Amino acid sequence: MIKVLLADDQELIRDSLKILLEDAGITVVATAADGRQALELIDSAKPDVVLLDIRMPDIDGIECLKRIKEKNRKLPVIMLTTYDDDEYVFDSLKFGANGYLLKNISQAELKDAVRVVHGGGSLINAEVMKKVLRFFSDMAMANHNKGEKKPLPDTIQKNEIRIITLISRGLANKEIAYELNFSEGTVRNYISSILQKLDLRDRTQIAIYAVQNGILEVHEN
Repeated sequence: MIKVLLADDQELIRDSLKILLEDAGITVVATAADGRQALELIDSAKPDVVLLDIRMPDIDGIECLKRIKEKNRKLPVIMLTTYDDDEYVFDSLKFGANGYLLKNISQAELKDAVRVVHGGGSLINAEVMKKVLRFFSDMAMANHNKGEKKPLPDTIQKNEIRIITLISRGLANKEIAYELNFSEGTVRNYISSILQKLDLRDRTQIAIYAVQNGILEVHEN
């Protein structure tokens, strides 16, 4: 049973998220109205995952994230917000957020996100991912002539290259499965193989790897 600590300054949102999570079989062990309260509750509640709103009074979600990770780098934290502003996105990633989701996600997406980060993965809303990838693409173009690009290993299959490209376009597993006429299980298996072959940790790193090494330029279309 996954235990979640939920922090949001709006009581209605807290209560709604708690109902959604518990209906999905995830236990909410504590709720907090701001970042300071969340930090005070972590030791006693012992959550497996922390779900943080970004805009909160006193200590906001970004500062709370930073303090959590300074104390326990391995504790998964998901940032949940109504905003996809660049500043929030990149500060969240910089300070080690394991997930960044917009509040308009479905119950199934929220449940999957909690389970993914609890299992050691990372998950970013597709629209937010596109913003992140545009940032890294601009960075890669600015440094186009600096450093050597890594060629793909010979062991990478054609379908794996297609999946790398689709991940880098911000598609979720379900969308990739539809695009390639695969099952979601097949897509997950391919992604696990890609991570192993490229010695990467999660799908976000796959997308960054693709941008930094010009894979999209060679294999798009």
